[in-house]
Amino acid sequence: MDKKVLVIGAGVAGPILALQLKKIGFDVEIFESRSEDNAKEGAFLGLTPNGLNVLKEFIDLKLLKEDYTPGSMKFFNSKGKQIAKLDMAYQKQQYGIETIQIKRANLNKHVRLAAKAAGIKIWYDKKFVRYHETNEQVTAYFSDRTMVTGYIILACDGMFSEVRNQLFPNASVIRYTKVISTGGYANLPELSEPLDSIRMNFGQRGFFAYSVSDKGEVWWFNNYFREQEPKPREIEKTLHTEIREYLANIHQHDDPLFSKIIKNSHQIIAYPIYDVPKLSQWYKGRVCLIGDAAHGISPHIGQGASLALEDTVVIAELLKLNKDYAQAFQLFQAERQSRVERVIRSARKVGNTKTKNNPITAWFRDHLICFFIKKQIKQLDWIYGWTFSPKNRSF
Repeated sequence: MDKKVLVIGAGVAGPILALQLKKIGFDVEIFESRSEDNAKEGAFLGLTPNGLNVLKEFIDLKLLKEDYTPGSMKFFNSKGKQIAKLDMAYQKQQYGIETIQIKRANLNKHVRLAAKAAGIKIWYDKKFVRYHETNEQVTAYFSDRTMVTGYIILACDGMFSEVRNQLFPNASVIRYTKVISTGGYANLPELSEPLDSIRMNFGQRGFFAYSVSDKGEVWWFNNYFREQEPKPREIEKTLHTEIREYLANIHQHDDPLFSKIIKNSHQIIAYPIYDVPKLSQWYKGRVCLIGDAAHGISPHIGQGASLALEDTVVIAELLKLNKDYAQAFQLFQAERQSRVERVIRSARKVGNTKTKNNPITAWFRDHLICFFIKKQIKQLDWIYGWTFSPKNRSF
């Protein structure tokens, strides 16, 4: 098979998709809009068993544990009392691997290195601007006035997908949710030993979570409620100062350690959270959307990367089993849409609970959280235990 597939985007899903396609005989090239050193950018993210079990085919997962934190969680109320624990150790036996947190930069680095080792070319500074297709091929055009022709385009260019904008110009635009996901990194002498879990703290006026990585670095995260959507440049210029002041204010009566972590952070990261309207179709002609480009999801349950990784398995298998790309695209959406929409609803439900504290909701939370966590573990099996068995499907 010498058909060239053009993969747009070299985040987490793009290189893994390219590896899946290379394995079944496709010629693949990846085109990334940013420069090569953008792999150093980004916060940290959760990787759950459904995503990790996709990655392990192409990456030694020990590499991901060179700078990470465990995914287990301990919950504390505003008085510092532990009120619940979510131990992820059960996942090892049930799914073969446990949830972890990893820096996006490290994950990007390892998936790109794996693609490079397989002989897959990644082109950087290639900002997609438009495409043109014929009965025989499709051509991608980039902002540097270059163009590349291939068999199909698979777009892994994320929530702000330019491919999606070109494919469906009349689709509803993404909506700012008035929540900004914030986080950062700090080094503190009193928090230099790795922790066995993430500390999830329900303060008097707000939530604050932190963990300590295997390298002794404090990783923290929080949600910042802001009515006005920040402009891109505003995030770097003013928002970080605003976030520090906001967090210092809402946590002034909580454990002094929270304020100390915030004050001593050498890096603060802020990402506005958006709601991506449902697309009725994920493909058109020789172009198909993958991952967040097709079905963006809020970060509240840590499934964005894992869902995209699942997508790579399914689309590759369907392209292998179907000579007609159009049929493969149709089956891909039919296979994936109901699952991802169910996960998206779960994420929205969790996001809706992240509101400002009041004494009544705090009392119910403190007394009922153990019950909800036990219930949640059972409910999450359908997410974490995902597998794809094309032999059980009719094509």
